[in-house]
Amino acid sequence: MAWGLFLSFAVGVLCALRVPILHFTIIVVLIIAGYVVTNIGSGHSAAELAIWSAILAVVLEAGYLFPHLLFYLVYVKLLGRDRSRAPAQTKSGLFAYGPFHGLGDRAPQAEPESRKAEKAQPRIQD
Repeated sequence: MAWGLFLSFAVGVLCALRVPILHFTIIVVLIIAGYVVTNIGSGHSAAELAIWSAILAVVLEAGYLFPHLLFYLVYVKLLGRDRSRAPAQTKSGLFAYGPFHGLGDRAPQAEPESRKAEKAQPRIQD
């Protein structure tokens, strides 16, 4: 059974390179169904078939995830270090265009009451 698990892992690795996840899920279901159908007549119990089917599915999925993990480590972690990052002073994302943008550490200050009163009264021109 060790060769079967190794072969399942290899199938998962090969499928990870070109097969979308939905198609791979269908492939896994077909492989598990084929395994169950071929081993029903061999005298194995239903519990044993269920356990080996689950192990086979986990190994197939692990094989599918392995290349994605390698790609992540190589392209994001190793090659991502070489790229320079933007300075910490430049803000981006959610806080770039806030209501207090450009004020720095100062809080907005309220207008004095006297100026508010001046704005409320219309001026009479001479």
